[in-house]
Amino acid sequence: MILGEVKVLVVEDVEAMRVQIKSLLRTFGLPKVTLCDSFRKAAVALDEAEFNLILCDWHLEGVNNGMDLLHHVRSVDKLKPIGFIMVTAEGTREMVIEAVKAGVDDYLLKPLTTAQIQDKVYGVLLRKKVL
Repeated sequence: MILGEVKVLVVEDVEAMRVQIKSLLRTFGLPKVTLCDSFRKAAVALDEAEFNLILCDWHLEGVNNGMDLLHHVRSVDKLKPIGFIMVTAEGTREMVIEAVKAGVDDYLLKPLTTAQIQDKVYGVLLRKKVL
């Protein structure tokens, strides 16, 4: 698959952060970005379309959070292959270990930089054999 065809789902409850992530992704050749602000909307998007990568905030408004979405993705056969990067300001060792045990592919700490997000995204896409 070529980079421009990769489909990314960004799940973030803060609009400014969603827009920033989308802009950063487009900067390095990923124009197919879908934005969601909640677990519920992300679950619907995953049911309706195919994605190669998910970037998801740990903390989301509402009952379900990013870990709930990660557990959902890893429990549904057709979603299991999707790369999943947790994006959060939470960098405690315990939280990173929890995410790794749940099947996260990588972890991005806020605030995000272009180089950091590009490195993590390309790394996951290569490991998942999307690129």
